Amino acid sequence: MEITEAFMWRNICLLLAGVLHVLGSGGPLDLFHSRWMTHPERDDSVFLLWGYDREVQEMSLEIQTPLSSAIVLGLGPDKSLNKTDFVVAGWNEHGETYFYDAHTEGSWPPVKDKSQDYELLNLSRNKTHTVMKVWRQWFTCDRHDHEIENDTVRVMVVIGSGEPLELTDDNTFRKSIFFLEVPDDVTVPEILLTHEFRMNNFLVPDQDTTYACTFLPIPRLSKKHHIIRYEVIEDPDTIGIVHHILIYMCGKHTVPITEVGDCYGSDIRFFQCTTATFGWAVGGEPFNYPAQTGVSIGAEGDPQYVRIEIHYSNFELKEGLMDSSGIRIYYTPEIRPYDSETLGVGIFTLPLHFIPPGSKEFRSYGLCNTSLMEEISDEPIPDLKVTSYLLHGHLTARGVRTLHYRNGTLIGSLGEDKTYDFNFQQVRSLPKEVTIKMGDQIVVECLSSTMDKEDITFGGTSTLNEMCITFLFYYPASSISLCVSYTDIFHVTDALGMEREDSIIEAVLNMDTVEWNDETRATAQKAVMEANQLAMVWDMEGRRLNRTCPLPPISLPPPYHCEGDSLDLYIWDVYKEILEVTCMENKFIPYSYGTLDFQMLLDIVYDTSEEGISLLAVSLCLPPVDTNQSGMSRKCANHEGSRRRCRIKNRRTYSSVPEAPLSIAIGLGPQIQTTCAPQDY
Repeated sequence: MEITEAFMWRNICLLLAGVLHVLGSGGPLDLFHSRWMTHPERDDSVFLLWGYDREVQEMSLEIQTPLSSAIVLGLGPDKSLNKTDFVVAGWNEHGETYFYDAHTEGSWPPVKDKSQDYELLNLSRNKTHTVMKVWRQWFTCDRHDHEIENDTVRVMVVIGSGEPLELTDDNTFRKSIFFLEVPDDVTVPEILLTHEFRMNNFLVPDQDTTYACTFLPIPRLSKKHHIIRYEVIEDPDTIGIVHHILIYMCGKHTVPITEVGDCYGSDIRFFQCTTATFGWAVGGEPFNYPAQTGVSIGAEGDPQYVRIEIHYSNFELKEGLMDSSGIRIYYTPEIRPYDSETLGVGIFTLPLHFIPPGSKEFRSYGLCNTSLMEEISDEPIPDLKVTSYLLHGHLTARGVRTLHYRNGTLIGSLGEDKTYDFNFQQVRSLPKEVTIKMGDQIVVECLSSTMDKEDITFGGTSTLNEMCITFLFYYPASSISLCVSYTDIFHVTDALGMEREDSIIEAVLNMDTVEWNDETRATAQKAVMEANQLAMVWDMEGRRLNRTCPLPPISLPPPYHCEGDSLDLYIWDVYKEILEVTCMENKFIPYSYGTLDFQMLLDIVYDTSEEGISLLAVSLCLPPVDTNQSGMSRKCANHEGSRRRCRIKNRRTYSSVPEAPLSIAIGLGPQIQTTCAPQDY
C-alpha cells in the first residue's frame, strides 16, 4: 500500500518541535535530540532535550517538567546513587534561585561538589511547567562528574518542592539515553510504500522462553526498490513479553513453509536463512538507513522470502496471549547509490560460551576473521563500509566492545558501550563510516557480572542464558551473513585441571562441577584469553567455513588525568606500582589499566591499605606478552589556558587508541595475519 502523508508530517513535526524549543530557550548549542521520560504511575511526563558539539566536546541539556519548585537532574552509568552526577536547582521559600553541581556520599540528598562544572543557562517556570537548561563539558576532570562518552547514560529527574528535595518513587522519572547519537539524515522520497512482516495471532506458549519462526513473502515488484527505514510493530497484549524480533533474508534455494515452528528445534527447515537484515530488541527505536544506502528488493536475484524470528520471554507463564508483533518496512522505487546489508559478528550462541558465578567482571570474546569470507564467496568481496551497529547481550552483560584489527593491530572501534543496558538496545550510527578490508579481524568483547549467581551462566537462546553479538550495518551488500566463533573449551578445562572428556558436550556439562572462587575464576579468564577460537563464516545460502584462529592482542587504553589532580595521581601511581609488582611476581601483567574505572579506583584506595590493594591486584592480573610496557599515569603537560583545552587535547590523544604510546596490549598469543588452520566439525 502507498503510505499516507503521516510519515512525512511526523518528521516535519519532530523537526519543528526541536527548532521551537531551541528558539524558546536559547543557549550556545542547538538541542537537536529529544525524548519523553514517562512514569508508570503518573499521567504527566518530563521532556528532555539535548545537543552537543563533538569537536569541542560540549553539550547542553534542557528538562521541561510539570510545575515544580525544585529539580534534580542525575546522570550515571547505572541506577546507583553513588555513581550518579547530579545538578540541583530550584527556588527557596523567599523565591530566590539556587543551582549547584552535586554528588551523593552514601545516601540522599546530594551534596555540593568542590568543583562546579555545570553552567545554568535557564531556570524558569509558568503556571504549568518548570524549565531548566544547563551546559557542561564532556570531560570535567572531576571524579564526581559523569563523563559523556559513547555509552548508555541512566538519566533520572526528581521533581517536587523544598530543599533538600525528597527522593521517592512517585517523584522520580528514569530513562536510559545515548547522548551522542548521530542525527538521522532523513529525506522523504516522493513515493514511499510500506509493508509489514508480522505474526498472525500467534498463541504464545505459557513457558519462559519461546523462539517462534515462520516464512513470509516479500512484496512482488516489477523493478528494484530500496528499503530505507524499518520500525517495530508492537502488539499491546505482548509488550514486555517480546524480547526481540529478527527478519532474515532468504537465499534463492530457500524452501519456505507457512506454519509457525521452533526456530532452534528439531525441524531443520527453520534453520534456513541466516542473514539478519532487520533487528529490533527491547528499547529499540525506528531506524533510518543513511541517505546513500538501502536494502534492495525487487531486483533480479533479490530474496523473495524472509524468515521472521520472535523471541518471547514469558517468565510469568501467562496463558492465552495472542501476538501479532512484527516489523514494518518503508521502501521506495527511488534507488540510492548502494545496497546495504547486515553482518552478525561475535560469539556463536552455544553453551561453550560461559560466565562463572560470582564474577564481578568476566570478559568473553568472539572473533570474526574476514579472510574466511573470500574463501567461501563465489566472487571477490569489496571493502565493507560500516555505518551503524546494534549491540546485543542478555542479563549479565554490563559492557560490549567491537574492536577492529588490521594485521594484528587495533585500529579502532566498530561500536561499544561500557554501560550496556539490556532494556535499551538501539541501532546506533557511527560518527564516520568505518572501512573493513578483507583480512581484517573483528573482536567482540562482552563484559559480564554474575555476582548474584550461584550457578554458571551458559550461552544460549533464553534470556537467562547469555549472548554476545554485534550486528554491523554496512554497504555494499555481500553474500556473507554471519562471522562468529567460540572458545576452545578443552583449553579452558585443561587449565582448570579437569579431566579431559571425549566430547565437547561432556566438557561443557562438567564446567558446572567446578568449585568457583577467585582463583578458579582468574584461571578461567586467563584461559579464555589464551585459547584458540573456532571461527566460522556463513553465507546467505547456508554454506559454512570453519578455521581455528588465535585472538589478536586485546589493546586497552590507559586512564587519562588532568593537571591539578595531584592527590588522585599520587594514589594512582601508588596503586600502579603495587599492581605491577604483584602481577610481575606471578609473571603476569596488570589487567586494570584500561578497564578499571578511575573514579571507582580512587573510592577503593582512599581508605585501603597497601596490603588491601595487593589483594585486589591479585585478581587484576593477566598472562604476560612479549610487548614493551610503558608508564601508565598521564597528565596534561605544557598546556596553555583553561583545563578544558588541556583536557580536550588529552582526550583526543586518548581516543586515538592505535597510535597512543600508552596503549597496553594484554597477552593473547602471537599476532595473526589472515589465515588460520582448517578445522572440521
